[in-house]
Amino acid sequence: MWGSKRKYKITFGLVLFGSYVIALAGLMVPFLIGQSNLALLGTYLAVPMLLAPLVYSLQTKNASYLPEMKEEYFKLFLSTYFIFFSISLLLLHINQIRPYSYYGIIAIMGMLILSQILFFKSSQKRSQIILFQTMLLLVNVIWGVSLNYFFFIERTDAFFHTQMIEILVEGGQITELFDLYASFPLWHILGASVYMVTALDTSAYKIMYLTNGIIFAFIPPAAYLLSKKIFKEEKLSLVAALFVAFYPDILKYGLAAIARSTISFVLIILVLSLLYNRDTRKIFLALILTISIIAYHTVSIPFVLAILVLVYVLQKIYSVSKEQSIADFDYLAFVVAATLGYWIYIAMDLFKTIFRNLMATAPTSLSTDSILVTPLQELFNYLQYSPILFFVLIGTLEAMKRENVSESAKMICLTGLLATAVSFPGPGFLISKFGEHLNIERFGEYTFLFIVMAAAFGFYTTYLRSKKNAKRILILLFIVLAFLSVSNDFVASDNPIVKRPFYTYYLTEEEINGFDHAGTHAKGRVMVDFVTHRYMETSPYVEKINILEVDPTEKEFLRSNTSEPILIRTGELSKRPLKLATIRDGEFIATPTMESLLDYYYLEDSELWGSLEEYNKIYESSSVTTYV
Repeated sequence: MWGSKRKYKITFGLVLFGSYVIALAGLMVPFLIGQSNLALLGTYLAVPMLLAPLVYSLQTKNASYLPEMKEEYFKLFLSTYFIFFSISLLLLHINQIRPYSYYGIIAIMGMLILSQILFFKSSQKRSQIILFQTMLLLVNVIWGVSLNYFFFIERTDAFFHTQMIEILVEGGQITELFDLYASFPLWHILGASVYMVTALDTSAYKIMYLTNGIIFAFIPPAAYLLSKKIFKEEKLSLVAALFVAFYPDILKYGLAAIARSTISFVLIILVLSLLYNRDTRKIFLALILTISIIAYHTVSIPFVLAILVLVYVLQKIYSVSKEQSIADFDYLAFVVAATLGYWIYIAMDLFKTIFRNLMATAPTSLSTDSILVTPLQELFNYLQYSPILFFVLIGTLEAMKRENVSESAKMICLTGLLATAVSFPGPGFLISKFGEHLNIERFGEYTFLFIVMAAAFGFYTTYLRSKKNAKRILILLFIVLAFLSVSNDFVASDNPIVKRPFYTYYLTEEEINGFDHAGTHAKGRVMVDFVTHRYMETSPYVEKINILEVDPTEKEFLRSNTSEPILIRTGELSKRPLKLATIRDGEFIATPTMESLLDYYYLEDSELWGSLEEYNKIYESSSVTTYV
């Protein structure tokens, strides 16, 4: 046991002083190699890494105290919450796009929930009320986007998933169009089942978003149960539930409603079942949940396995007792065997695809060009991660220092800290090999529970030791975190505070009418931007589409003949760039391989867009214009 204490002490020192070293190196090295834009982008990580050890050191000798209000004021906070909740619904109803005030209302609602947690005594009934409010807040944000707009598309995967659900509803069987998803179609089966059972008069994609929102509503209560099991502290567990409702990846995948979204909820239940004091029922539940992940979204299991292997390695390094272990060798061996068995016997095509990706040559450029081109815009849209990292660092320092913190809690916090390296944007994008072929950016969906647990622990312990004014600053910092989490361009592309060079995550009814008109009346190919191309890939017009190609030298559009129409989303172009194919030799390519050719073209490129004046308009609306 003495050896473990020494290891925790050494780790505490490494985190405390290592944060300064890594932060300074992260700022200096890019400057030295002439990449000042990367240094600027890195400040969102460097600042909390410099401040967290300092704040922890200044507060380490402070006594803990938690001032509480009179019980009668609780109803006032609760009533105020529902008043603001009603205002948020009103703002969604009366505005075509969500206004900035909506984000402020959501942040205030989060602050009111946090106040109820911190300012009043805990009770089982009160915890249930607080969890219910947290669930409503998360659903408000998710459905306020996915059900609010005509067709929310996130990163265009929604087109494919919607088509698969419609195929099941109409034909009742899996077809060749499912492609790799034929090996794990359960998300589409669920969507089709809900659509048919409810018989709601709405589209398949609305049912998909409705279902996903309901599932995600139960993530905060699940996080509460996990935190209570680990830390055995009521208020801390409620803080964890609230933090998870504002965690960027939970919001992102809550909105996306794609096949892997549901794994976020299943993963929390899995970790709960793996925690110490396991009996036969818990072991059986863990095995069932593991098989469920493999069958439901089989590509998720390598990420889950990698995280649990990290936990297992940390347990071995710190000699964690069997009673406090989260993952053991027998369970990990079962995961590997079950996964390989499923891939080899049921999903061989997927197995081959993964193997090809592992063997593929690394790309020569970064997977996210906007990191280099528009670092200021990227930086602002990453700022919500700064307070999260700040609290994760303090939470990890607390866990390593305190002897009354369980070994499992120490492992959770340490895993959360290490997971930030692959879960936060920026570091993962700079590793082009991983970012391009192994989808390293997906780790955030699977590591969130470790990061949130560490962040909630860091926030709560810091709040306990803070003096009156410092407590107010912490609450203000939480409000900033909440506001930035719901207003950044990753989850609020409809009306972000600062736009990134990316497309809007929804289509209007007018845009889709324009696409359908072009597809119906065109006799040959229709030249379209990336988003329109993705939509028409899953439409009856799939044989008629071609990505719109641009000769960047001559500033002109390329076609095989003058009869092929060019469809421009003019409404989108007025506020964001369109993603088109750049053909540098100026020769038209039929159905080009888009991955290496796509670039964003802004309205400011007047010479290119001005060339459309030479064409004839054959269709025009406020959102779409078709030229020939």
